[in-house]
Amino acid sequence: MKILLADSNTARREALAAQLMKLDAAFSVISLAGDVSLLAEVERLRPDVVLVDMARPDRDMLDSLSAQSAAPPVVMFLDGEDPGFMQEAISAGVSSYHGQDVAPDAAKLVMRLAVAFFQRNQVAAAKLQEVEELATQRRAIDAAKRLLMKEERMSEPAAHRFLQRRAMDQQKRLADVATDYLAAWTRRGHKS
Repeated sequence: MKILLADSNTARREALAAQLMKLDAAFSVISLAGDVSLLAEVERLRPDVVLVDMARPDRDMLDSLSAQSAAPPVVMFLDGEDPGFMQEAISAGVSSYHGQDVAPDAAKLVMRLAVAFFQRNQVAAAKLQEVEELATQRRAIDAAKRLLMKEERMSEPAAHRFLQRRAMDQQKRLADVATDYLAAWTRRGHKS
């Protein structure tokens, strides 16, 4: 597992990196100095997990990290307890949030669990996006059929066949033909 360790405290960063490598020979720990861009290094190194061990990381950095297309799971260890910031961090995409009192040997389990939960959430998010896309396509098809039924006095099956024939003729998906039909109708100055 390739771990990118981000910590502004050099001594703590080096100590944690050494502990992690002792815990598991499969851990490849890359320490990130405080003056190096975390976002740039995540993009360049493509770690399996980002371990943030900071006094208080920047919310914009967390938002930017989670917005990256190939963002890895982020595990955060912080000094002190701040329920408000914890909620912000989770909302920004942090996979796992912990106080500094986690034992080093528990960190291994924490990171593996964070990766597993992150992967499960990625699958769920992809499925949700697919369902939302299908619903959008269905709405476009239904709106185009309603317009054909109203303006062209077609029955619902006839409107559907009209869109299907157009899709086959243009070698496009039915939803794309419906969207194009609605857009053309709107451009002509009509409201769908």
